[in-house]
Amino acid sequence: MQAPVRAGTVAQSTWAGLRTRHTCQQPLKACCKTAAHRQHQHAGRCSATAAGQEASSSPAASGEAEITSQAEAAGPLVQQLNAEELEIAISDRDRPLIIDFFATWCGPCLLLAKELEKVAAELGDSIRIVKVDTDANPMLSSQLQIQGLPTMVFVSLDKEKPALRTEGLLPAEVIKEIIEKEL
Repeated sequence: MQAPVRAGTVAQSTWAGLRTRHTCQQPLKACCKTAAHRQHQHAGRCSATAAGQEASSSPAASGEAEITSQAEAAGPLVQQLNAEELEIAISDRDRPLIIDFFATWCGPCLLLAKELEKVAAELGDSIRIVKVDTDANPMLSSQLQIQGLPTMVFVSLDKEKPALRTEGLLPAEVIKEIIEKEL
């Protein structure tokens, strides 16, 4: 069993030849863990669960209907991909790539979507921003060990450089700073 990742720690993973280094911005929160991770916790196999932190699965309690309609309204500046399309986007990239792993029920994911739209509008074609729904792509989420949402992966043009992975909501200014300094 892998130890939980906490704020300020660094972890590494590999998928489709993409090495990532993970720096958490915030501790994991039960309301923003992927469905697969919540099931893992519910079965008592995860040390990241603290007593009483389980997220409500009621759509009314989570505001799922409202979140779903807002998430579907994502603009053309940010594309939604599945696992196969993502693998192609990574291997054929011609500019830096930001991958946003989200879920329709995740409130902070909606806020991040707005921040990514701002970044995409400001930086235009110099960067590509894509989204992956973790609930629609559970195998990919599991392979990449996506446990907290939102999770972003910043992929450089340099294939030798490991991708930077962050968890939690980041403002547009911080995202642009990461792009400038890391990509």
